[in-house]
Amino acid sequence: MRRPSHDMSGINQRLNHIKESFGEEVREVSEIWVDAKGRGFMQQHASPVEPMIAQLMGAIVQSTELFETIAKKLRDPKLS
Repeated sequence: MRRPSHDMSGINQRLNHIKESFGEEVREVSEIWVDAKGRGFMQQHASPVEPMIAQLMGAIVQSTELFETIAKKLRDPKLS
């Protein structure tokens, strides 16, 4: 069985870059949009994004580890 290629460190780096860039944008906008409407918008729409990205990164790592474990067992059923 051929192992599919994947670049976990590259994916995590890209997602981390997205998270950092988004955080910078949120900070910049928060300095400009300081009224109650702006704070409410940021709280409702922007605050959940960074935790979601972190959760996504964790899920990708877990899925990859699970896939690799299953692939090893398929190559050598004695490992089951």
